[in-house]
Amino acid sequence: MQHRIIALSVLALSLLLGACEKKAPPEAQAPEVFVVIASEQPYYPQRGFNAHVESKSDVNITAEVTGKLLAIHFKEGDDVSAGTPLFDIDPAPYKAALARAKAELAKAEANKANAIKNFARGKKLVEDGYISASEYDTLEARELEATAAVEAAKAAVESAAVDLEYTTIKAPQDGRVGRAKPSVGDVVSPGYGVLTTLVGKNDMEVVFQLPERLLLVAQRPDAKAKVEDFEVALTMPDGTEYPHTGTIHYFSNRVDPSTGTVETRAAIPNPNDLLRPGLYVQAVVRVKEPIMGLMIPQAALQVDQRGTYVLAVGEHNTVKRINLTTGERFGENVLVNSGLDAGERVIVRGVQKVRPGTEVKVSEYKPATEPAAGSPAQ
Repeated sequence: MQHRIIALSVLALSLLLGACEKKAPPEAQAPEVFVVIASEQPYYPQRGFNAHVESKSDVNITAEVTGKLLAIHFKEGDDVSAGTPLFDIDPAPYKAALARAKAELAKAEANKANAIKNFARGKKLVEDGYISASEYDTLEARELEATAAVEAAKAAVESAAVDLEYTTIKAPQDGRVGRAKPSVGDVVSPGYGVLTTLVGKNDMEVVFQLPERLLLVAQRPDAKAKVEDFEVALTMPDGTEYPHTGTIHYFSNRVDPSTGTVETRAAIPNPNDLLRPGLYVQAVVRVKEPIMGLMIPQAALQVDQRGTYVLAVGEHNTVKRINLTTGERFGENVLVNSGLDAGERVIVRGVQKVRPGTEVKVSEYKPATEPAAGSPAQ
């Protein structure tokens, strides 16, 4: 019995010593998070719009006088210079009218000369008492009437000369002429309508509708980019980029209430004659020089009922919440408009393991690919 008690005592002592040798459970480690430093980066804001091409010098050629069409001096689609004859209208009636006007002018000038002589004689006669004052007044009135008749005859000559000049219709500018609607032998007149069109090559405009919100943003005093800082590039219908850029020179003086947009026009060079009125293109409005803006990865953003926010690491590696407002996306990054300061350590990975107030272990976040700065994400 005594031996049994001793054995039990030894067993109990062994168990007690074994328990004392076990290690205490390790303390919980701080969760690891991966952060980026919020920093300002260059970016190129841009926006595309459906647009079409117009010409500022798209001229309708019409007749100024009535007559039979004698000649057409161009081939449809020809390039012509300013002053090139396009159409000839029968000038015979207008040559005759000019001759009559010149004859009337000569007659009026002769009458004027006679009236001036009679008035000069009457002045001496009235002084000598040979004619009455009433007769003298009549001579003076005839001299004035004759002078007025000469001026009217001169105006008639000028009008007839203009009409005769209008019988040759000339190109008012350089450009490409369109299809001739009348044929030789047709009688044309001011009421006939358009004889042909003439489109200048180097006065092209791109017309598109700009949302009023974007216009207001660009015109604010604190805007990072003003209207003059933007250029307009074109994407052609075949997907290629047009080799020249333009500048915005016109905004409509009213907003279209049905669309909330403002008609906008940009002047575009056309040295190679690639642009034609009516061509539909994509107008890309973009800044000429990069703008600096605060950027963070899109993956860092969180959203709840209180709005958009990020979790950042503050002093003593403690997590904090920062509410912010964002702008456009640029690749993997997003522009921060307000709420966040440069230099903040923003958590990109490990957000689900922490909450504000949590102490964390901080590591640098390295994306698999370098984000491309520049154009907004589509």
